[in-house]
Amino acid sequence: MSKLKRTLALLATFAVASTAFVACGKKEESNNSSADNNAANNSVADDNNAGNDANSDADSDVDSDVESDVDSDSEDGGDDTPATGGDISLPDTDDVLTIVCWTDSDLSNMFDIYTPVQASEVKYQNCGGNGTEASTQYANYLNSGDDVDLFVAEAGWILNYINDDTMSAPLSDLGISTADYADAYQYTVEIGTDNNGVLKGASWQAAAGGWVYNADIAKEYLGVESEEDMQAKVSSWDNFKATAEELKAATDGAVTMTCTLPGLWQAYSTALNASWVDGTTINTSIAKDFTEMAKEYADNGYVDPSIEQWKTEWENWGKDGKTLGYFFSTWCLGEGAQLDTCCGTEGNWRIIQGPQEYFWGGSWLCVSPNCNTATEAANFIRTFTCNADTMEEYALYSGDFANNKVAMNKIIADGSNSNSSLGGQDQFAILADVAAGIKMSDSISKYDQNLKDTFLTILKDNINEDTDTIVEKFKAQALADNTDLS
Repeated sequence: MSKLKRTLALLATFAVASTAFVACGKKEESNNSSADNNAANNSVADDNNAGNDANSDADSDVDSDVESDVDSDSEDGGDDTPATGGDISLPDTDDVLTIVCWTDSDLSNMFDIYTPVQASEVKYQNCGGNGTEASTQYANYLNSGDDVDLFVAEAGWILNYINDDTMSAPLSDLGISTADYADAYQYTVEIGTDNNGVLKGASWQAAAGGWVYNADIAKEYLGVESEEDMQAKVSSWDNFKATAEELKAATDGAVTMTCTLPGLWQAYSTALNASWVDGTTINTSIAKDFTEMAKEYADNGYVDPSIEQWKTEWENWGKDGKTLGYFFSTWCLGEGAQLDTCCGTEGNWRIIQGPQEYFWGGSWLCVSPNCNTATEAANFIRTFTCNADTMEEYALYSGDFANNKVAMNKIIADGSNSNSSLGGQDQFAILADVAAGIKMSDSISKYDQNLKDTFLTILKDNINEDTDTIVEKFKAQALADNTDLS
């Protein structure tokens, strides 16, 4: 179903609040219509935050007579509103709920289907830029004294904020507890929990990733005719490499196994369940292991290290039949997102789990200590991170993978999602098992984004050097950038 039809279906169902959209330094007000929201910025930034910047609208069917409990919940705290939290301790002294973000893509979809508890204004403060830059931009905004109730944090730098009590407040201040997330994918709860075990961030999405491959190429050169057969050929990293060698031989090296080192790295690294930093010591074993893998892939033509993630050549690699597949997260698979950009809409692509479970990106709603629209803030968080009915509607409307097992299992069981660019496959059915298998306990640190960026830059620029040289160059740069590490 087209975005317009889905929008009309939802607008016929929900009483949509009047919403003000605010950009840093410039305020613009408009009705909260689908047309306004879809005109918002959907651009993809870099490989660390593109998932949050891309508009992931899946080609899903949503009946125009779909029913939602949002209105009744907002009026009387209906049955779907979790009651496991405590009392709200933050104040209700303002009638404007302000949510700070760096891109409005996800929030626009949420606002399309949200009815506030109060007759109050709901707006987002868009600081622009990309997810990495937002870490600095947020600090400037939050310290400015301007209004902020909630803010969106990104996986790579969320720990910088949830471990700083001057920047973030516990969700319990809004009457929300860990018990409210019994149906969430566990890794998202772990990432949203600070070093003291306090829940400070709630995610509406599980950014699970899979491997998307060209079914025509797989059939022609590998004799693969089903997703099950393809999964068997890439079910481990050993199998993935063996299939890459098979493809190389069959195509005389004209087709790479996958497109970029950053994509390969994301799939490899986020499932390691190992931290970059142990106390104050950089764990260089992660860098060494992947460098050896990356050099082998580059030397044998399984991947082209010169291809820049998210750039035009990266997009054309798939369109021109120069690569068998991409590592894509859930936000890459919606209408007009990276799947369509890189692979076209002919439907000759398929998604499978690939060598291991991994995630790429993700966003969390966090509470400002200065939140002064607490009841509205609590309802907004519950609506999109706790309420299975609303989260089901959000997933079908936006194409995003909602962070709720009940909602996603219902969509899968109902067969209500079909992605034409994947030949009619339901990507949710594949990614549900991936999301359930992601493990993140004690495996992230506040340094991760910086260390990851540094490592990938050093690796790409020195791919022809030996492994030890690359690792030493990475370590030297990492220590120069982070003087408190050793």
